[in-house]
Amino acid sequence: MIDRVKSVFAGHPRLRRVLLILVSLVLLAWIASIVHYRLTHIKETDARVAAEMITIAPRLAGWLVERPVMEGDLIRKGQVLAVLYREPSHLKVRAQEAALAATEKEIERLESLLAERRAVTRAAVQEADSGVKTAEEALKAAQIERSNAESDYRRNAALVKLRAVPEQQAEHAENAYKIATQNEASARAQLDAAKARLAKAQADALLGSLERQHEQANVHRDQVRAELDLARLDLEDLILTAPVDGVVDRTFANVGDYVAASQRVMLIHDPDNVWVEANIKETKIADVRPGQAVDVTVDALPGRVFHGEVWLIGNAATSAFQLLPNPNPSGNFTKITQRIPVRIRVKQEDGLLKPGMMAVISIDVRH
Repeated sequence: MIDRVKSVFAGHPRLRRVLLILVSLVLLAWIASIVHYRLTHIKETDARVAAEMITIAPRLAGWLVERPVMEGDLIRKGQVLAVLYREPSHLKVRAQEAALAATEKEIERLESLLAERRAVTRAAVQEADSGVKTAEEALKAAQIERSNAESDYRRNAALVKLRAVPEQQAEHAENAYKIATQNEASARAQLDAAKARLAKAQADALLGSLERQHEQANVHRDQVRAELDLARLDLEDLILTAPVDGVVDRTFANVGDYVAASQRVMLIHDPDNVWVEANIKETKIADVRPGQAVDVTVDALPGRVFHGEVWLIGNAATSAFQLLPNPNPSGNFTKITQRIPVRIRVKQEDGLLKPGMMAVISIDVRH
């Protein structure tokens, strides 16, 4: 066959030249396409699929009594993932509810007693105030009577000196004046006693001791309510629910295990919320901009292309987060091209993109 082709080309030199020209054109076009691609695209193999891996862990310690899901299960937001032993927390809630009920009963008793005492003391104050007013009127009357008796006494005393009235009449006037003076003093004493009774009634109306007991009962009720809310929160936190729609990636505890506070029970992630993280050389990062189109291929799905766009560009090189210092403080320096992390938003398709998959990206930097 090869000999036949050679004979054909040997007999047709023009055909051979045409074929060589066509091959050269195809080769030039291929080389031009490669050069154009490298000038307009950034290709990077240091990339992998990522997602927010959510750790499901309890706030409180306890024995794991239920775990209705297993690795690979699809879950819905709010679905129960695990349950810890709850009976002690149930009893604590019931005890706090009983304490709250008792406190509210005590407050009701104090409020009823306060209302009763206020009514009694209000009546006593009104009665004492009425007594003060009566005593004041009696004192005024006694003062008028004493003033009139004093005038009669002085007038009769003067007339006796002139022998205009008998001495017996003057003595009667003097006795009446003394009696009126005593009556005035008695009325004043009665007024002072009425005022004292009013002051005592007003003091009793303050009900300071009962009001302080009522205030303390209200404070105690608020404290018991807070403790009840905390007990209910502890009871609710013993049930671990899914914060998002997702899938169970891995479980770390089985039914019957004792789980400490903050100990991992399982890992989940939202399969619809995935992205690609790529580490691009610092010499190429200048042309990368948010919003640029990106083609993504993963090693697990050869030939399948996922479309995305540049989402975020890191503000520090990946070496800045290494545990060992960089550069080496010993003095030996080797310049190494650093890499800048870039996050690429990519659309999930049928759940094919899974966290941890290695990927290859191609960023179109023309725009």
